[in-house]
Amino acid sequence: MFQSDKPDNKTSSILGPELEISGDVKVSGSLLIYGKVNGNIESNGAVRTARGSSVTGNISAREAAVGGKVDGDLDIEEKVTLGSTSYLIGNLKAAILTIEEGAKFEGACNMVKKTAAKSN
Repeated sequence: MFQSDKPDNKTSSILGPELEISGDVKVSGSLLIYGKVNGNIESNGAVRTARGSSVTGNISAREAAVGGKVDGDLDIEEKVTLGSTSYLIGNLKAAILTIEEGAKFEGACNMVKKTAAKSN
């Protein structure tokens, strides 16, 4: 159902639309959310929120694609995509940002790419 074409991707986890979690979530692979999460999310892979989903808490991951509502900060190592049905209330930090027409975003954006420090 939810697969990535990247070879280093670990088994994905899916939170269905009937599921509501109160507490922090930590996953070593990727996570697809259809339901509600009231807590912070930490992932070594990608976090994707589907249309109609809700996250109240901060998200820290390698990549993120937001399709639902997120009320919290995003701290993403690589790319963030705010889909046309997304609503982000919080600050966003990522190396790459894509915002589709119709997306809603309230907060500050800091686009940084982690690079090795150069010595002079």
